[in-house]
Amino acid sequence: MEAILKNLGNTVEVLAVSQTVFVNEWDNQTVVRAFQWARYCEQVYTRFHTTPSIRAALETRLNQTNERLAETFSGYRFLTLSDLAQCQHRLFAGLLRNPVVPLSVIKSLFDKFPSFEDGGSPDEQSNETDSDLIGFIRRRSACDILCSLAVERKESCGLSRASQVQGKLLLQRIEAVQCRPDNDSYARTLLDSFLQDSGGLGNFSEVIAAALLSGYREDATAQDFLLNWLQGHRDVLHSMCQSLQPALCTKLSQQCPTFKLIYWDSLKKWASSLEYNVSDQVWVQKCSNAVSFKSVADRVKSLWSSGSPLKEEMEKDLEVLKQTDGDFEVHGLSVWTDLEELHYIFND
Repeated sequence: MEAILKNLGNTVEVLAVSQTVFVNEWDNQTVVRAFQWARYCEQVYTRFHTTPSIRAALETRLNQTNERLAETFSGYRFLTLSDLAQCQHRLFAGLLRNPVVPLSVIKSLFDKFPSFEDGGSPDEQSNETDSDLIGFIRRRSACDILCSLAVERKESCGLSRASQVQGKLLLQRIEAVQCRPDNDSYARTLLDSFLQDSGGLGNFSEVIAAALLSGYREDATAQDFLLNWLQGHRDVLHSMCQSLQPALCTKLSQQCPTFKLIYWDSLKKWASSLEYNVSDQVWVQKCSNAVSFKSVADRVKSLWSSGSPLKEEMEKDLEVLKQTDGDFEVHGLSVWTDLEELHYIFND
């Protein structure tokens, strides 16, 4: 165990040095070794992060290393245990961002990528390359750098070009992983890692939306896998339904039946949580972070504007909800009555 902890500390030190001026002394072989250690750290995380006793020991050593590096390097960013799941990406992106990295090293990053067999150490490396993980890390890291330098431009439904590119790359990696049997666990780990390093739920939501819309076709196995993963991450799902533009959620509902059910269920929950303020004659949120009546109404109207068959489905569901709630025709008694009234106004 002590050897693992020592290797962990050494790898974190390598990641820190890769972002400093000292990296100008690195040659291609040094970079190869650095990526071998990064891969080793990812394997340590995968094997032991769910084992409480070992996880505690890893976190203790990581904190000790963080504190030591913070005293050595100004502006050092502390790493968390979950960061270990994406050591190769962090190393790759860090090197691409570092202006003093030798040009020969930058070139080698795209010519080859080190790897070694699961269960091994850097001294037991294999020539076999894990093309799925390597391809995703390399393209994702490069995309992160390029997108940070580019001016964001919006396409249809408000998706940025960066989100569209990242979404397509993510979908391609999932499809590649799923071509091999019993790889669902690996694909979930890949998504978990991407979520942790996505720069916020808002950005992640756009990338997932782009992936779901990227070349959606009859064989939608990868998209279905994404949606299944989302249902296990309710915070991400809530962020998607709330932060994405109504037109984008409508487009997703048209193309992805599973998302349509999830989205409509979210709208119903938001509407049900509202209460009527008699004095102001408006529907209000019970808490500050709840969704407003206007937001719900805008999203429902966007669904109505989509045309058949989604429009008819929403109309039928709304009528059932209204009847179940008492089938009132008076304003302010049922949120479903008032939403349906907006529907008639919208269609006039």
